[in-house]
Amino acid sequence: MTMHFHRRIFAILTIVVALSGCDAYRKYTATKIRDILDHPRDYEKKDVTVYGTVVDASSMIFIKFFELEDGTGRIKVVTTRVLPQTGEKLRVTGRMESIEIGPQRMIVLRETNPSEGESAGANAPPR
Repeated sequence: MTMHFHRRIFAILTIVVALSGCDAYRKYTATKIRDILDHPRDYEKKDVTVYGTVVDASSMIFIKFFELEDGTGRIKVVTTRVLPQTGEKLRVTGRMESIEIGPQRMIVLRETNPSEGESAGANAPPR
């Protein structure tokens, strides 16, 4: 193999490694929230990864949740972890669930604990 070929392979690998750690990669490899909201039966009881910006966070007596927006839609994420700050960008993996009360339906993600799957924080500090 020629030196030119090796340089090309090195350049491609460098680009792939650089993109894998950046915001664009996280955004484009995640499921679009609009797809989940438009076709909830396709995602029901399945683990889904979404990426977006936290636009709201609330804690009630027995439940904590935050709302994530990705430019295509918004979805509530139920969590047992510390609530993120508004404006924080997160990659979250969770199980899609539908909560139905009478004719009203709310689609939510129940965040998977890091020990059960992928870490939820895209900006988690290194250990």
